[in-house]
Amino acid sequence: MRISGITYTQRKRRMPKKFIISVILILLLAALVISAISVYTAWDLTRPEKLDLPVFSANIVPEYDSVSFKDINDELTLRGWFFDAPESNSTVILAHGYGQNRLPFGENTIELIKSFLNEGYNLLTFDFRNSGESEGKITSVGYLEKYDLLGAIEYAKRRGSDEIILFGVSMGASTSILAAAESQDVDAVIADSPFSDLTMYLNENLSVWSNLPSIPFDKTTLLAVKLVSGVDTNDVSPVDDIDKISPRPVLLIHSTDDETIPAKHSRLLKDASDSTVELWETSGASHIKTYEEYPYEYIKRIFDFLKINEEESEEESEEASTTSSDQ
Repeated sequence: MRISGITYTQRKRRMPKKFIISVILILLLAALVISAISVYTAWDLTRPEKLDLPVFSANIVPEYDSVSFKDINDELTLRGWFFDAPESNSTVILAHGYGQNRLPFGENTIELIKSFLNEGYNLLTFDFRNSGESEGKITSVGYLEKYDLLGAIEYAKRRGSDEIILFGVSMGASTSILAAAESQDVDAVIADSPFSDLTMYLNENLSVWSNLPSIPFDKTTLLAVKLVSGVDTNDVSPVDDIDKISPRPVLLIHSTDDETIPAKHSRLLKDASDSTVELWETSGASHIKTYEEYPYEYIKRIFDFLKINEEESEEESEEASTTSSDQ
């Protein structure tokens, strides 16, 4: 029987207060765990374990001087080897990658060094801070390493070098671009597998190094890197600096099968520069493995690049001298 004039309304069910509190606590705990893992990972990534130098038999290594010098800010002692080509005033400075040491290609580096010596170049190879036998406790992936490389340039100048070529791989490649943009003492740059912008690269690829899921850890770990190292990754942007190297030449080398630092980074660097930058793209090689896969062509490309630009420099000097004489 229906009673007119009376309206029934359904009572809204309220979520139990204990359930709401539990959800909030779980979210807070998750945030705390993510933060703790991110800070630990950032600490670990900026303090990689130093890689010991391999032991070689004496008959495969050319004679060298064990050297030490300071970074450009005179804060840390850096150590390396200087290979002297007789009566040469041209020096190649080799800059290694993250977690490596002065021999970025392992034992194969020795053959590369011999090739430069045979072509009349001195070669300085050294350990960045917190690498090999050098001092330092933090690896900043380019920001602080730039000062190490600038210190190496000053050391090469003190050894009588008036032509300096930077040859970097991976982190060392990007650092070479940063250093050359700042130092007019650099005559040319060879950059094998560089990243174009550290913040962009880490936002897209941090999981490659951290072995953590991209979501949510890439963003949180990147923030933690800034907190534990004091380094702002926004200040490490070769793509913003590469045009400052012009008219000095740059050779970029990158494999399209590089999954650690995708080849698009070298393309971005090429697009941000002028005609003085050359890009050699290879295939079938993983990160910084082009030399290993194509050793003959790798060396030939490098020396063709250096010889062409030496000839152009000589022609420019002759033209300048002729113009000066005419006046």
